[in-house]
Amino acid sequence: MQRTEPVRSPVLRTAAFRMALWQAALFALLGAALLGIVWLRINDYAQDELRGKVATEMASLRQADADGTLVVQLRQRLAALPAGPDYYLLTDAQRRVIVGNLRYRPDAVGWHVLPLRGAIGKDNNDADQVSLYVAHFPDGRWLSVGRDNRLVVELGEVLGNSFIDVGALAIVLMLLGGGLASWRYLYRIDALGARAERVLEGAQELPLVGSGRGDELDRLAARLNRLLERTQVLMEGMRQVSNDIAHDLRTPLARTRQRLEASLADGMDAAGLRRTIGEAVGDIDDLLATFRALLRIASVEARQRHSGFELIDLSALFESIAEIYRPVAEDSGHPFEARIAAGQRLHGDRALLTQMLVNLVENALHHTPAPSRLRLELQVRADATIGRVIDGGPGIAPESRAQVLKRFARLDSSRNLPGAGLGLALVAAISDLHGIGLVLRDAMPGLMVELQFPRARMGQGRPDPIDAGLAG
Repeated sequence: MQRTEPVRSPVLRTAAFRMALWQAALFALLGAALLGIVWLRINDYAQDELRGKVATEMASLRQADADGTLVVQLRQRLAALPAGPDYYLLTDAQRRVIVGNLRYRPDAVGWHVLPLRGAIGKDNNDADQVSLYVAHFPDGRWLSVGRDNRLVVELGEVLGNSFIDVGALAIVLMLLGGGLASWRYLYRIDALGARAERVLEGAQELPLVGSGRGDELDRLAARLNRLLERTQVLMEGMRQVSNDIAHDLRTPLARTRQRLEASLADGMDAAGLRRTIGEAVGDIDDLLATFRALLRIASVEARQRHSGFELIDLSALFESIAEIYRPVAEDSGHPFEARIAAGQRLHGDRALLTQMLVNLVENALHHTPAPSRLRLELQVRADATIGRVIDGGPGIAPESRAQVLKRFARLDSSRNLPGAGLGLALVAAISDLHGIGLVLRDAMPGLMVELQFPRARMGQGRPDPIDAGLAG
């Protein structure tokens, strides 16, 4: 027979309710400690008061002895309250009882604390001790005056019961408050979760709204908004990539198919067949390169490359790019200038950052007619470290700058140039992975690609800019 687990309320499993349980337990411990401290203070105070009354009574009876009325006054007191809380005993020099309600026979002067069973006439109160003061008269008589602790015990019981009642009520209220808070939090979190699920299913309900009070639910809603916005961007990017692949790769595939079909036609000689196959292999290589670029972008956007992060010399990386591309630029008729600040370091992936700079410089070379000047910069400002790749070409219109950072994005002016429109998309993915601000600006004339390196990832270095070299 299958056992069924008891169903627990979701409210009882919430962190808020567990916190309420911990607070109730802590309150119980603090209440017990407070009760103990208060009881000790009150007991000390009550004992002092009790001894003070006994001492006053003893002084009064000494005066009565001087007046010769000691026995009469003792009998009057015992007749009024034979069962306490006051106790007296007067004995002669031979310890014979003259008058009193104590069985105890004093043998030393001073204070004594005795069990109450040492007194006669005990009633049904909660007293368990009697405090005595013993005096010895010159004629040999002994006088004992005492009072029991019934008031102290009753005060402790009242205090304890009051603490228990108030503590129990406070614990119940804390648990009820914890349950109510848990239900409220559960309701609000479930509402956020339900809206997040609808967003993932395609509903346009962003941004998610928290409590509006700036509390932890608002912070949770803000983080969920960023997560869902990025998820939507990635999902839209996947849809866009699918469409772009369908449109942009259809033409080269169709062209390759036509060439292969033509090679099957009758009358094509061996040289023509080899030429057609070579062109088809070139087309396939271009397609494979496109797919490799897509996979590289996907890998970077999926945040799978943080394991390769290290502290690298950013200045040396810019220097190496300048040394490699200066002769390439000059051979193509582009004067090349580099101004690179020394000593700058960055936590990042060296291979990806190299790929980013290579793509930017090659993009500038391919889309800038000679003899336009190219410039590579790394500058240190008071608030940031800025890298720039600047060309003197036709530039990009402001309304098209966001578009060129997407996959397969190509402007009309570059349709006749080779490439698949993935270079700047990879640059955008790498900069996003490293937290680098990527901004396209107007160089008047030309295009300025600005890289804003985050201070949080920068290492220590000298901020003095130097000329890495001028070509022109």
